[in-house]
Order: sequence, then structure tokens, then C-alpha cells
Amino acid sequence: MRFTATCLVALGAFIIAADGAELRTSGPYTHNNLSIYLVHGPDRIQRKYLTLAEAMEQHKVVVYETRRVNQLLVENLSGEDVYIQSGEIVKGGMQDRVLKDDIILPSSSGKVSVTAFCVEHGRWTQRGNEPERAFAASPSAIASPQMKRAVMATARQSEVWAEVTAAQDRLAQSLGAPVKSAASESSYQLTLEAPKVQRTAEGFKRELSGLAGRYADAVGYVVAVNGKVTGADVYATHELFRKLWPKLLESAAVEAMSLDKPNERIAPPSMADVRRAATGNGARVSGESQMNRRTQSVKAELPQGLVFETKDADAAGTLVHRSYVAK
Repeated sequence: MRFTATCLVALGAFIIAADGAELRTSGPYTHNNLSIYLVHGPDRIQRKYLTLAEAMEQHKVVVYETRRVNQLLVENLSGEDVYIQSGEIVKGGMQDRVLKDDIILPSSSGKVSVTAFCVEHGRWTQRGNEPERAFAASPSAIASPQMKRAVMATARQSEVWAEVTAAQDRLAQSLGAPVKSAASESSYQLTLEAPKVQRTAEGFKRELSGLAGRYADAVGYVVAVNGKVTGADVYATHELFRKLWPKLLESAAVEAMSLDKPNERIAPPSMADVRRAATGNGARVSGESQMNRRTQSVKAELPQGLVFETKDADAAGTLVHRSYVAK
């Protein structure tokens, strides 16, 4: 199905269409109670971005522990731009954290302050052989609309901790197995590494991991769990989507496995809901901010969910990422 893409632009308090590029959807591609709709379209930008995970693996970015729960420092040591997505987890330090905002980190950035929330409660010491003054890796991202709203919108540490606990409880009940680690029972990241979680996620990965690479024009996806659209992410380029897809798919799989599959046949969501999640059509702007010199952010609201857009100021304000989170 084809539809007209929109870019979130404030006109008073509303959103207007600012991009006539055509997008189309394909799917659903389904495993168990998870359905993925791919969003296809042309690349909007010629720039290339390293993801946080690959930049940390290549030692091109350092995420520093500040000993302040809700503040970290990030430094890009490379000559390349790095894209950090809201909801990404950094593992290690004094406590595992989740990063609140999308940030485009320019080359040779120096140390940049970023907002974070703890996704581990109680530990304030080095864990095993992990570095204490910096973070070891960015292996995963948070799952579930509830946790994403707590991080991206509500932005209160107490609610993030509450959602971590709730997510652990849902996973343990749904999977019928313990999901907390003896190394740190409150760590959400270590819960994502629990054996039963990893084994269950493998089924989703076998069926769906090849989607982003299979279609050269895939630039994003819409996710539905138990027949309800719960989220979407659309990017400026196929390459950026392809590189982020493993982390995005794991997050979607964890969300799906946290909820019991209904006994009856799951009815698919309406295509109107799929389109709305992909485009943000009709959303009302509720906030705009300049995150740093490169990163412009817009938040908007629909009756069904929240829409966030991130633009690159050095690329004439071109959309880099649109995210939809269901209410």
C-alpha cells in the first residue's frame, strides 16, 4: 500500500505535510503474536551515520560514567557522525542506563552531556570486569510502549524503575521462568540476557531478522503485537535502518513475548493505524527543542500515541528519524 509521507512541521500547534515523497508498506511479516510492516521509500539524505553500538565496538565513541544517575558524557573520537537513538541501553558503569533522547553526535565532538535514566536499581559499584568509569557496550534497547513513554515523555526516574520491575514480572510470568540475574537482580539489560529470554527471541530472529536486508528500499517498520499497533521507527536511509534493525527486532520480540498470545485468531490492525504510526499524520505539536548544534527535536501527540522526530541541522533540517509510541 502506498501513501504520502509527512514530515512533522509546526504550523501553530498542528502538523502539516512537508514532504511529498511516496512511501509504501509491505507485510505483515508475522511470527507468533508479533507482526512487522516494513516501510519502503527513497533515501532522504546522503549522509552516513555510525550507530552507537558500532561506534562503541570500534572504540570511536566513549560513554563516560559521571556518578550522576541522570547525566552521562558522550564523546565521539572519530571523524564520522554518530547517531544515538532514544531508548538505547549502555551497559556497565556504576549502573546500566538508558539514553533519553535522539542525538546526532558530530565528529570530534568533545565530551557532550546527555540525559539518561537508570535501568538498574541498587547497584552503585563495579560489576565484574566491566569498566567502572565508562560503559562497556550498547547491546540492547528498551521494549514496551510503557517503558518508552516513561523514558521519552514522562522522564521521571521513579517511573522508569517501576516499568523495569513491571517488565521483568511480565516476562517471568509469560515465559514461566526466572529472568533476573544473580549478578544484579534489578538490571533490565541482564534480564534481556537471561537464557529463556534469549532462546525465545531466537524464534523471532530466525523468521524476521532478514527483513531489513532483503529490501533495498526499506527505511523503517511498524510493529503490531496481538493485532495492535504499538510502535514504529522510520529513518532517513535504508543503511541506518538496516544497521539498527537487530536491536529494533530484539526490542519488538521482547515486547511480544511479554504478552500472552490470545487463544483466538489475532485480527490484524487497520491499515489506517499502520499509516498513522508511520507518518504521524494529524499529530499536534507539543514541544520543540534544539538538543545540540546538530540535533533538532519535535514532539507531537495523536489520540493513539506520541510522535517524535529528529532532524539534522547540518543537512537542511532533514528528517533522520521518526518514532511512534502507542499510548
